[in-house]
Amino acid sequence: MPPTSTVYASTRPISLDHLLADRDDLWRGRRRRPAPARSTGHAALDAQLPTGGWARGKLTELVPDRAGGGELDLLLPCLAECTREGRSVVFASPPLVPCPQRLHRAGVDLARVLVVRAPDHALWAAEQCLKSGLCGAVVAWPQRAQVNERAMRRLQLAAENGEAPLFVCYPPGCPAPPSLAALRLAVHAGGELEVLRSAQGPGAGPIRLAPDNVVPLAARRRALEARA
Repeated sequence: MPPTSTVYASTRPISLDHLLADRDDLWRGRRRRPAPARSTGHAALDAQLPTGGWARGKLTELVPDRAGGGELDLLLPCLAECTREGRSVVFASPPLVPCPQRLHRAGVDLARVLVVRAPDHALWAAEQCLKSGLCGAVVAWPQRAQVNERAMRRLQLAAENGEAPLFVCYPPGCPAPPSLAALRLAVHAGGELEVLRSAQGPGAGPIRLAPDNVVPLAARRRALEARA
């Protein structure tokens, strides 16, 4: 008669919490695991963001109060890091031609920059670039008529399938539609930012990235008058 094997069952109880804690692919609703993020390159901004930087695979909305008010400069450290890693960055229908010299000075590898000139299809182009999985970051400037809840939802879903951070810069004066954006920032002239929406709610106040670069006109006028 063949020998029989004996299976000894452990009498030590294992809690459900212990079993679930071993799973790194479950969100239990209490604590969300920190999302991997890229540093913004601005310590003052990183300190104010829930993820400590730009969330990968998520939508970040930038709401400037004027065209060319600093939204691209805000992203340059992140974009430069992407190109140093050998990943391409995509500019989908920027309103102005990005200055190559400025990008180069910021450390962006121009060979890794792709500019898509499709004003009527900026969001579609950004979606296709995200779906390709080949981009380190995607920045899109949609026209006002393209901005709607459905389009932004499609873009967010495309971003979630990869690790590239997605940035959408709205036209000045264009209200941001309802979306599942991880972050919404108001961009004001002079390097001042305001957190309009994040996982922790609106920010406590303005964030000034470069206070030394802004000279109030009134103070400048008084200084000139004092010298006269």
